[in-house]
Amino acid sequence: MLMFVTEGAATMPVGRSTQEHGCNMIYVICKVHALHLVAETIRQCFPDVDGLMASSKKQVSPNIPEPPQQIPKRWGTWFEAASYYAKYFEQIEAVILEFSPNEAAAIKERQTKFQDISVETDLKTMFKY
Repeated sequence: MLMFVTEGAATMPVGRSTQEHGCNMIYVICKVHALHLVAETIRQCFPDVDGLMASSKKQVSPNIPEPPQQIPKRWGTWFEAASYYAKYFEQIEAVILEFSPNEAAAIKERQTKFQDISVETDLKTMFKY
């Protein structure tokens, strides 16, 4: 074996162990895993934003593109989606508020999340700069 690549978590002791036993190989820790953990920590700091994005997967509006797909194992996708909702918040909110909350519980839930001022504030805070 020439190279041992690990995510830096559970398999890390194995890589160190093989080096200690005289295996001449390159041991690489993947730093993307650490970035993913940072991204997950940030996501957990904004539960209202996360809930809004989870409940509003696709909106119907001819003026804006479809939201990016969130893939939990890819750390950048949550930020892409949050950026999308920050950019198009008012347009998506206008579409959501056109529906009657009596049509479905999911519609009422989305409307509640869009009307929660902390959600919009969190989105603006994340993408202020």
